[in-house]
Amino acid sequence: MLNAPRWLLALVSILFGLYHAILGASAWRGYVNILSLALSIAIYMATMVISVVASKGLTISRGFGSLVAIGAVATVIVANSGLQTGHTDPYATWYVGGMSALLGVLAARGQSAMAWITAALVSFLVVVEDGLEGLGEVGIEGMAILIAAASATAFALKRADREVVELQNSEMAAEAAIIGSDAAGEERKVRLQNILERSLHALGQISVNRGAVTKREKEEFLQLESSLRDDIRGRALLNPTVRKATAEARARGIDVLILDEGGLNQLPASQLEHILEKVAGAINSVVAGKVVVRSPRGEKWVVTVMATRPGTEAPDLWLKF
Repeated sequence: MLNAPRWLLALVSILFGLYHAILGASAWRGYVNILSLALSIAIYMATMVISVVASKGLTISRGFGSLVAIGAVATVIVANSGLQTGHTDPYATWYVGGMSALLGVLAARGQSAMAWITAALVSFLVVVEDGLEGLGEVGIEGMAILIAAASATAFALKRADREVVELQNSEMAAEAAIIGSDAAGEERKVRLQNILERSLHALGQISVNRGAVTKREKEEFLQLESSLRDDIRGRALLNPTVRKATAEARARGIDVLILDEGGLNQLPASQLEHILEKVAGAINSVVAGKVVVRSPRGEKWVVTVMATRPGTEAPDLWLKF
């Protein structure tokens, strides 16, 4: 998020508002009712403080924005009620400049629409008091320019803030991908090391005997090869229970294929163990043919178990977990 010293922004805004209040106080001769002038200045300064300090962060809430708008209109109404008819002091209408500061803050804090509506009401009150010719004399155009500039600034800050957040999210995603890649690489390294250790003894026997192995040894080597294939392709689909069920099924002459395609990656450990128990039970229930166990990615289910036999059209077993 974009940050700026909040106390400094508040101080500058309040001092800018205070400047207009001082101009108003110096034009007291233009008022027939000094109490109205004092009350309008008090309302204005209280509203300015609210506009600056209310709500955390850059954006002011709609509730506080409405309070600021009401305070702005009340300032003009109270000041007009004590203004001398036909006054000549240009600072007697100090509140228009004050509205520039007040509504500029409101627009800069994300309530541009409310600031423009309030500006329109202020302009209407000025017309009621001084007529259309009074709009140019009191500096309404300056108020409009300041609100427009503040609105543009608020839009730019909001867009920059959003881009910063998007950049941070991208960096976090990239970091997570790197961590995931490193973890996957380490997992592959451990798995390959385990495969190598398990196969070295068998390879040594084959080398010593120059390929001449007994029928029993051949069966053992074939079982070992299938187990090693499971380690490479099965990954999260394998636990001791599934390994045992798979080995027993192959001993019964059943062809077992286990393929982990990533469907189990986000599964909690407790749920994974429960599903693997079901997988082992399904494998144990097959008496002949071929069993394919898959964990597809992007499906409503995380594991499928299908058992088929040659010469049959429908699967003997088709489960989804």
